[in-house]
Amino acid sequence: MVKLRALKRRTEIERLWGQGKRIGSPWLLLVVLCREGGGEEMGYLISVSRRRVRRAVARTRLRRLLREAVRRVVQEYEHRELPLAATALVWRAALGWEEVRRLRLGDVLPQIRELFQRACAECR
Repeated sequence: MVKLRALKRRTEIERLWGQGKRIGSPWLLLVVLCREGGGEEMGYLISVSRRRVRRAVARTRLRRLLREAVRRVVQEYEHRELPLAATALVWRAALGWEEVRRLRLGDVLPQIRELFQRACAECR
């Protein structure tokens, strides 16, 4: 089973941004670093820009929603090999508080699932 851990070291984050592959959708950008060897850990980073979502409450809600979606998608790969060493999920759409408040896990989960499928196909 793949264990998720938050990326916190500057060197890890810079390596992800510098060497990672970018896969986009209208709302999200996924930056992935392919796994070179074995391992059961995957680092992740969630980013919601203040420029895109102005209110702090909305940004926090989006981060929580995206983190839960990533956790569920990674759980789906429990019995298969996940070829990703690290991922960064970046919110791209500009939304107001009312739109964020109405947003549910079911709205973002299919997009994140599709991005992860494309990323895994590129890393293999």
